[in-house]
Amino acid sequence: MRVTGGAARGRPLHSPKAPGVRPTTDRVRSALFSILAPYGIEGSVCADLYAGTGALGIEALSRGAEHVDFVEMDRRQVDVIRANLRDTGTARRAQLIASPVEQAVERLDRRFDFLLMDPPYTKPFPAMVLERIGERELLSEGGLLVCGHASRVEAPAQCGRLVRVQDRRYGDASLAFYQMEQDVEERAA
Repeated sequence: MRVTGGAARGRPLHSPKAPGVRPTTDRVRSALFSILAPYGIEGSVCADLYAGTGALGIEALSRGAEHVDFVEMDRRQVDVIRANLRDTGTARRAQLIASPVEQAVERLDRRFDFLLMDPPYTKPFPAMVLERIGERELLSEGGLLVCGHASRVEAPAQCGRLVRVQDRRYGDASLAFYQMEQDVEERAA
């Protein structure tokens, strides 16, 4: 597994074999950031929720994001993220939060241009987390939340104030893209 673009392109990422760890593949990450590029990754503020190895957030940092908050509850994975940040030279623009996502969402104190989520496929789609993100207005105006999910699982069309604007499939993995309801309504008008 490697960084697929930007300043750290080609640098390897640590990805230990641990139960429940399923890093986003290079192919899916590359496709995701091609989709996000027109929205402006450079200078953005992002969060990588259910961070695992930190691959999504590190990819954003490599492509010019100003700052990424990484949220991961497994202490071993937090150490992996820390090593990956160090090895890619992106640590100074990152904050690690060792916490379950459900608790961290209550403490996040900024608005994000991109919220990137790749929760375990063994658990149900995290609709309640998305609802809470919408209630707390953690997405900036025009911001995107991207949630990875198993292709066999249908991502909800709406989670509270977040509306699904597209769902892309890549074999067994899919990416559901959400925006705040008012942003979708403005775009449709």
